[in-house]
Amino acid sequence: MKKKLAAAALVLALTAAAVPAAAFDDVDDGLYYALPIAWAVEQGITTGTSETTFSPDSLCTQGQILTFLWRAAGSPEPASQTSSIAGVSQRLHSKFYKAILWASETGILEQTRLSPDAPCGRGLAMLYLWRFAGAPEPETSAAFTDVAPEDVFAPAVAWAVEQGITEGTTEATFSPEETCTRGQIAAFLYRALNEPASGDVTIEPPEETEEPQEPETPPLRVLTCRGTAYSMGLDGSEFTNETPYEAEATVEIYSDREAAFTIQVPFPLYQAWSYSIRFEKSEDEVYAFTYNRWDEAFADMVKWEGPQQAYHFVEMTSRPQTFQLEASQAEDDRTGGQVFWRVTLPEESSFRFHQAEAYTLSCEVHSG
Repeated sequence: MKKKLAAAALVLALTAAAVPAAAFDDVDDGLYYALPIAWAVEQGITTGTSETTFSPDSLCTQGQILTFLWRAAGSPEPASQTSSIAGVSQRLHSKFYKAILWASETGILEQTRLSPDAPCGRGLAMLYLWRFAGAPEPETSAAFTDVAPEDVFAPAVAWAVEQGITEGTTEATFSPEETCTRGQIAAFLYRALNEPASGDVTIEPPEETEEPQEPETPPLRVLTCRGTAYSMGLDGSEFTNETPYEAEATVEIYSDREAAFTIQVPFPLYQAWSYSIRFEKSEDEVYAFTYNRWDEAFADMVKWEGPQQAYHFVEMTSRPQTFQLEASQAEDDRTGGQVFWRVTLPEESSFRFHQAEAYTLSCEVHSG
């Protein structure tokens, strides 16, 4: 498998010199990522966010970079069609699903939990690229104060710097948690795959694949948080109602009034019915987005009134207001413990998502 990945990189490198400039209105020919973007589009590794834009400054997610690597390898069919990685659902992550399965099977992805829609940091990006290259041993250790020898991405950072794929954000720091943009990831891929692999490699060009589908417009910003989840402890579940568990949430902001929310809990969705994300500045200024979800498991024990799926937005301010919203998109992974909904704020609301980073973000899952 490592030889095949290296061979695919060599084939991509041999075609790099003839890449035409990609015609995107938001990609200046003089910027460092212009040629890498043109190359990545020409090779079918990525596409624009529209016919005329690439959005080079938009955040790149973990699912996106794994998909770019999968396409660079020729979009191979994964051996299994079922994911054992927590947080990954075929229904919710159809754009990335095959790439994630492939990455897990090839050893590029080793973690047991993944948030495909969460931003990809610099350290994680180098880790994926290094494993894609076969995890070669670097000649020296990474000489950055914020990269410890025991960090999982430490050898990847050292290798990437040696290969000229990236450098530190300063002479002393690498900033492994700093989020990567689409333009930066295109540049990393170009530098990593534009050099022939060393060693005895049999060149096997990637199989021809269908033209990649136009991706959805990426979010302008992505926020993440953790919170508390309480299980009802139904049916003798290992998840009791005596101990709080950890929940993870992601907020993808698409405009000043539109955002998508994802909450992941460690137990099935039939163990709780209320899923909330809160933006809090003070006790007197809190904004909460809540998804209330009915489940057939509640039928014999919960008196349920109203719709089986309801989306609320509550302003807990000096002028409190409650709005019932319509979700433009909504998905549940009942056994995988993940909910997703996308809504638009009402015009009457005083809250706007450009304010989001001024608030403390938290999430809570409960049943009462």
